[in-house]
Amino acid sequence: MIECTILSAYIKNEKPISLLIVAKAESGKTSAMKLYRQNKGLIYMTDCTAYGLTRDVLPKLISGEVRTLMIADLLTPLSKSHKTRQSFVAFLNNLIEEGIAKITTYSTVWDKEVKANIIASVTDEALEDGRHEWAKMGFLSRFIMFTYSYSTSTVIKILEHYSEHGLTYGNETLELPTQDVDVELPKEIADKLNPIAMKIGEQFKLYGIRTKINLRSLLKALALRNGKRVVSESEFQEFLELADYMNFNYNPIR
Repeated sequence: MIECTILSAYIKNEKPISLLIVAKAESGKTSAMKLYRQNKGLIYMTDCTAYGLTRDVLPKLISGEVRTLMIADLLTPLSKSHKTRQSFVAFLNNLIEEGIAKITTYSTVWDKEVKANIIASVTDEALEDGRHEWAKMGFLSRFIMFTYSYSTSTVIKILEHYSEHGLTYGNETLELPTQDVDVELPKEIADKLNPIAMKIGEQFKLYGIRTKINLRSLLKALALRNGKRVVSESEFQEFLELADYMNFNYNPIR
């Protein structure tokens, strides 16, 4: 899912998807994100503010040098003062929804569209604590939510792994395009997204239109990841497996 989110920023005529990973502490959220932080076009952050992003990161977004922001723990920037938090959420909302077509912050004015997205994580407890306030800001519905849990058997396998191995971080290197790629999505496959988009939208008391736009991009990213330029039924089946986690049910990882 992380790979597809990164790749979605390189798909022609589609809005990149942004991903919020939610699970209990000790579920490997940050570790999974760290695997990709060495890839070009990414910035990995443990803390940030709207001011810092506007000053240090926004110029790189506009130039195209950076397309994906990774925020290890979303709770850290959201735990600041009310005013700082509001500015941060407004920045992210503009980035995800509008591509920051125009933003005026701290005497700095930008008036240029950018193509970028966000990958962030948060614990289930933090999500539940802030869900009502974030929902009022239209924050959560802009992301593809990906929640999961570990079954007892998975936990045992992880514990057994650490009986023999220490903590190590590998690297996943992606072959990212040098320019946007045109990926075709046949209408008959795109139409299959409609009931799923509506169901996901219901979680946010919305129609699912925003979700449909995100899911289009996800399907194309799956095809691009598979080295294809046309979405096929196999990508749709992959998508259905991922869709089991696009809710607040915390289904066990299979």
